[in-house]
Amino acid sequence: MADETQNAPVAGAQDQNATEEKATLADATKVAPYIYYYSDPDETNPLLHHLPIPSFIDLSDFIKQGKLWKVYNIEAPDKSMEDPVVDLKTNTWVENGKNAQTQVIAEATQKIAELDKKSDELDQKNDQFDQVVKQMQQVQAQSSQQNVALMKSFTEQTQNTNKMLATLQQTLAMVVKQQNTTAPAQPKVDASADQPQATTDTKQENGGN
Repeated sequence: MADETQNAPVAGAQDQNATEEKATLADATKVAPYIYYYSDPDETNPLLHHLPIPSFIDLSDFIKQGKLWKVYNIEAPDKSMEDPVVDLKTNTWVENGKNAQTQVIAEATQKIAELDKKSDELDQKNDQFDQVVKQMQQVQAQSSQQNVALMKSFTEQTQNTNKMLATLQQTLAMVVKQQNTTAPAQPKVDASADQPQATTDTKQENGGN
């Protein structure tokens, strides 16, 4: 009886100590500005599957560098989960078990997120291609407009040149016509004056006879 009387307080003290430890840990998580989680699914103690680690300093860089073994910078697991552990592939909380539904959902969610990311990248590339095509079309349109303007200018210049040539030809023709009109008349030559006076000479010869 004495032993039983002595053991009862010890068991109560252990329960009290456990309660105090949980309360202390809960208080620490409320006070500490940073909360990280230790998670090892191979541990026999389920508490080490999702152990919160309160910290007053930022440990994220050390976690990224892999200097803190199995410590993760992650949000708290959902309260509905029975035995959450961190999945290394998705860096999310899943139920402890290879075929757990939450793990399958987490992996599927990650694949969907990757597909969405690739789809966004493809959309960006398509937008860039559309912009390049649009720029090429604008350049082609500007080039066509410039060609039309050059052809119009060349046609106008050709027409102006033809008009100038026609005007010059008309002017030259008028000058030639005026020169022909104002030229002095040549004197007419008397053909009879140049002919020999055969009749007079004949008469003189007859009179002498």
